[in-house]
Amino acid sequence: MKCDLIFYLARRTSYCEKALKKQLEELSIGLNQVTASTTPVMLGEKLIESLNRCNLVFIIGGLGFTGKNGLSDVLSKALSATRVTSSDVRKLRNNIGKQYGYLIRCGKQMIIALPDKPEELEEMFSPALVRCISEGPGL
Repeated sequence: MKCDLIFYLARRTSYCEKALKKQLEELSIGLNQVTASTTPVMLGEKLIESLNRCNLVFIIGGLGFTGKNGLSDVLSKALSATRVTSSDVRKLRNNIGKQYGYLIRCGKQMIIALPDKPEELEEMFSPALVRCISEGPGL
């Protein structure tokens, strides 16, 4: 299986990509396409492209920002126009950092938002998250 990775206002991208690949390797998941975006509009375009291509998309970065460019606000606004409900969104604990991650599931598709710090990203790949990815509908 393949997934896409979108960096959004992210730092340390090569380290994050390496950390994510390590986690995904254990699940027999490869990266299909890696892209980057620096604006909410560009993120929306990249996300639509990715979801048309595959059922699993990771977004790394943007969680530490607030206001109109913060990933939490951008995703909230984008999802308000869809059939995603609050029960489709789960916060992911971050025991070593300040930003939560998010798992958003809708039908056969899943978006996972993670911070742009490799050590936090690795920490957030808990057994529960691995189970959600492994058992995800349509994955």
